[in-house]
Amino acid sequence: VAKHVYGSGPCISMQGYENVTVGPFVSVNQSFWEIINHQIQALDSAKFAAIVGIGPNFAYGNTEETLLMSFGVTEFSVCLQRASGSPGYLTWGPSVEPENKEHFYAKARVMGKHHWVTAMHNVSFQPLATADPATVPCTGQGCAVIIDSGTSLIAAPGMALMQLSRQIEPIMEDCSNLHQLPTLRFNIDGTEFTLPPQAYVMRVTGAVMEADSIWDILFFKPRLRKINMCMPAFMQIDMMSQFGPVWIMGMPFFRYYHTTFDRTTKEMHFARAGPDCFPHPYHVNGTDTELLALTSEDLVPMDMDPKAMIPPSLSSLIDTSMKIIDL
Repeated sequence: VAKHVYGSGPCISMQGYENVTVGPFVSVNQSFWEIINHQIQALDSAKFAAIVGIGPNFAYGNTEETLLMSFGVTEFSVCLQRASGSPGYLTWGPSVEPENKEHFYAKARVMGKHHWVTAMHNVSFQPLATADPATVPCTGQGCAVIIDSGTSLIAAPGMALMQLSRQIEPIMEDCSNLHQLPTLRFNIDGTEFTLPPQAYVMRVTGAVMEADSIWDILFFKPRLRKINMCMPAFMQIDMMSQFGPVWIMGMPFFRYYHTTFDRTTKEMHFARAGPDCFPHPYHVNGTDTELLALTSEDLVPMDMDPKAMIPPSLSSLIDTSMKIIDL
């Protein structure tokens, strides 16, 4: 019996072994952990039956082979379609030819042992040349950013979100100024990335009065909770790692970037995500391309039910009293 902390919260689990089959993949006597007690809100209404870790290495504190190791899967990709309620895709195995990935995709080196973490610099709503340096997070030595499909929004330190708030005008509750909001810019391991307002603005749906635990970690939350209200889609996470302050690029990132994780080379590769999640080249003729043209479906905010949101919580945080966490 052990305690584990997943991206959605802590749980008490008991280890066991079972034959596991997923499509054509078969693993005999696969090690797994059965959850016997938990504080994971998403499990109370979840439609899934298992959590499969897809980190770059062994799970934290564990030497048993993960399911991907047993299946021999060394590379996989994640992409989410943008429209509310539309499907997402997890592709096990290569999704493009290696030469195309090398020439047309942006690349980031993985620095962490337990998470898909890399370096990030210069997060800003304004072009770096004109932005006030005092309002730009992750300058100098930079920050650590985890690319995580298991976190619902973008998570960042409270101080960094305060800095960014000085660069942007208030978001109207009815989203009427969405088209006037700036693009979010940031540099991941030497490559410039952008996210449009539709990626960092959400429209809250559902029974918000019941979602106290999620509401508490939303950074730009208004005093009055309303249904169908628009607000910035940022969660607060104040943690320091050996690589600097921790950020998490959650699900909004995967709606605009088809992301490939390579467990052999310890690298991540990014392509522009088309409306159908088909990867489009990030680099064309050796230069970076802009985000693909937005469609009418992109000109609306993300619809988010607070009860379905997954908060940030790192798998290595068994001891949350640590001053510097090991990513």
